[in-house]
Amino acid sequence: MSVPARAESGQSLRLVQGRRQSHASSSRSAAAPQLIDGQVRRGSGSRALNYFRRAGAYLRQQDYDKAISDFGDGLALDAGNAAAYYGRAIAYEARRTSDRASRDYDAAIELDPRNVKALSNRAAIYADQRAYERALEDNNRVIELEPDQAAGVRRPRAHLCAPRRLRICAPRFPTGPSRSMPNRPSPCFNRGRVYFSKGEVERAIQDYGAAIDIGPKHASAFESRGFAYLSQGQIDKAIADYDAALQLDAKRATALYGRGTAKLKKGDASGADDIAAARAIRPGIAGMFEQSGVQR
Repeated sequence: MSVPARAESGQSLRLVQGRRQSHASSSRSAAAPQLIDGQVRRGSGSRALNYFRRAGAYLRQQDYDKAISDFGDGLALDAGNAAAYYGRAIAYEARRTSDRASRDYDAAIELDPRNVKALSNRAAIYADQRAYERALEDNNRVIELEPDQAAGVRRPRAHLCAPRRLRICAPRFPTGPSRSMPNRPSPCFNRGRVYFSKGEVERAIQDYGAAIDIGPKHASAFESRGFAYLSQGQIDKAIADYDAALQLDAKRATALYGRGTAKLKKGDASGADDIAAARAIRPGIAGMFEQSGVQR
């Protein structure tokens, strides 16, 4: 898409969202929009920046409609601010308006092609829309920009999803309630999910393995690889991965149901206990597996 050039007076926005805060610090942030109101009304400093700051405060409070409004007012004054487009895209995603979110991610990426968070989130939208080639293109770009995350820094291995390269430092961008935050998964994991959705299960298994090598406590990667193995009839490998996922998080309904299914396929009656535990946590779990083509 075509995006207006950066306004001459435009300032780069760094909306510091930070990690999840304590109750006390959340109370302080709750007042932030009101504290900025006066600056917006008086026009003190950069009006655009004040709108963006207040939008960031609303975003932290999960007041998405007000955040969208303030991002829009700020962008009317500074149409070249990549981080503001990214922040508004997060708010749009939270409001489940993915088409608008995708357009804002487009704008953020056009203005700043190294915005890996916008690329990751846009890839997820493409995957939801089954535009798998576009999703892979964005995920591959993230892997190119974040080689340390793709190949690991300490012990790069031949099977990992990207070769080792010099570290590339990306600028900071606002975080928020998006699918990639607060603990954004490995880009290999994201790409693996796309490969699995495409039916390229072996590639998915390879990328899940890379994600596990990078983060050995990545329960979702163990769980997803376990499901991939289960779908291929590799029962022992599936059980081993489900065991690893459940050691990290014993309440993962998908891992419990998957392990139970795998055990029953081996003739192990204890699988019924796993399935009962999974259903107690998530009553509709059986339907999810059946829709994915995995039967007990």
